Amino acid sequence: MLKSLSIVSILSSQIIIGEIIGEISFDNRYFFDIGLEEQKKNHTSFSISPEIFKDNSDRVFHFKAKVRKDSEDSRRNLNDIQEFYLINILKDKEIKFGISKEFWGVTETSHRVDIINQTDFTEGFDGEEKLGQPMIKISLEKQWGLLDFYALLGFRERNFSGNKGRLRMPAYISEKDSLYSSSSKNKRTDFAIRWSNYYDDLDIAISHFSGTSREPRLLPLADEVNALVPVYDVIDQTGLEIQYLLDSLAFKGEIISRSGQGERFTAATYGFEYTQVGFLQTRIDLGWVVELNHDDRLENSPFVLGTRFSFNDIYDSQILSGFIINDKSKELSFLLEASRRIGECCLLSLEGVYFDDTDEDNGQQKLFQAFREDDFLRAEFIYYL
Repeated sequence: MLKSLSIVSILSSQIIIGEIIGEISFDNRYFFDIGLEEQKKNHTSFSISPEIFKDNSDRVFHFKAKVRKDSEDSRRNLNDIQEFYLINILKDKEIKFGISKEFWGVTETSHRVDIINQTDFTEGFDGEEKLGQPMIKISLEKQWGLLDFYALLGFRERNFSGNKGRLRMPAYISEKDSLYSSSSKNKRTDFAIRWSNYYDDLDIAISHFSGTSREPRLLPLADEVNALVPVYDVIDQTGLEIQYLLDSLAFKGEIISRSGQGERFTAATYGFEYTQVGFLQTRIDLGWVVELNHDDRLENSPFVLGTRFSFNDIYDSQILSGFIINDKSKELSFLLEASRRIGECCLLSLEGVYFDDTDEDNGQQKLFQAFREDDFLRAEFIYYL
């Protein structure tokens, strides 16, 4: 936290007010059933995200904060600086200093290699939303590719839903009792390096991370019933990203090898995306996504089949759908998302998620057992400032 405040103090002296933008969001999630712990069906939240952006020829400044207030779960409340950095652009290098979000990955359903930022697990179960990370990043651009060096200043713990929250673990997660394998705990400086390049239709990246795992192990809390404590290990993770384009077909893959959390393990997501441009002789593009997810730690390798309708209209209308199929456990889950701009000021999005609630005991590990009462519909209205 002290490192974050130091970064804010230094960058504040460098601010030259640029373009001020942002958004205000109203979100309502309706769950069809009372939760396993008697949680309510209706959950509403409000968030505001102010943003300042300034781009000169050799310097970029970006600030973005997010404040979220939830009607039921206090743990879902958020006060986060997601971006607050300065980039100095030199001849063949860039130096970024501040708080930022960095994305690694090419696949659609699971981003194995994406490890720089901590996940905002209260925003959604899919792990897409991230928290800001204090860092120093040096990027070198050469003929042989782009090389990024990271020094990650301090660590942010994963946030979990509270007793009144939905889409939560069946046991209570005691964040205040978190354990670390490093004596520096959340003040440890982590390091990462990533090389990326493209060769005609092939994009490739290799990365290595050494530091505190963003994904904690969850162990029973001593002297507590139905409570778990997060354990943050120091790990080493090497990752590979590949994407190959062949006309309208894109082959994608991510694979990692990680040590430091028991036995070394491998996890991978791979598959393809095929786009039908001008579907049925219209201006609609239809994309098909097929991916397989594997993790040595799990008994199952879920198969995902998804579609993406892009209407290519002035309202940026889209419809996404996906099935998660787990043949061994006989689970079948479904996701549907739709979004559409309303004029220049607003965006309306709808989401529905169904988790298979089969009670069949076939001796197989079930991925969504904890969410079996959490089928929901979600509506979000965003107003752009």
